[in-house]
Amino acid sequence: MKPKHVEILKLNKTIIIGAIVGITISAISAQLFAQEEDYLLTTYTVIIEYAGFLSTLFLLFYLDNRKNKTTFRADLIKFFSSIGISEVIYVVIRWLVSYYLLTLNYDPSVATLVSQLVGWAIFMVAVNVVAKKLRLYKN
Repeated sequence: MKPKHVEILKLNKTIIIGAIVGITISAISAQLFAQEEDYLLTTYTVIIEYAGFLSTLFLLFYLDNRKNKTTFRADLIKFFSSIGISEVIYVVIRWLVSYYLLTLNYDPSVATLVSQLVGWAIFMVAVNVVAKKLRLYKN
């Protein structure tokens, strides 16, 4: 397998592990804040999910790339850019879908999970397209 493909797989593995952490703590928080207004519940779960996702994501990216000190800084900037652009798309999709499902009286856990799955599907496509356009992995 080409080194470029190995790096892309590592990036996707990092994102998926971060997503699992974020989804897990978000589902727990959805149950904890279930009695809140729909817009507050949606906002709280998105914020809590981000805290878990981003901290896991950045830790894993650092651990995967700390050995390559010559290009680490440049790769980190490209990484943040590709994640950042994709995150904007994710937040909008996630918040809108979650709020819509909650207004239809879905269980908070179900609404959170469905909105996360829809958001993550779109996020994964966006992050890979942006990483390719920014030439995060040039080899």
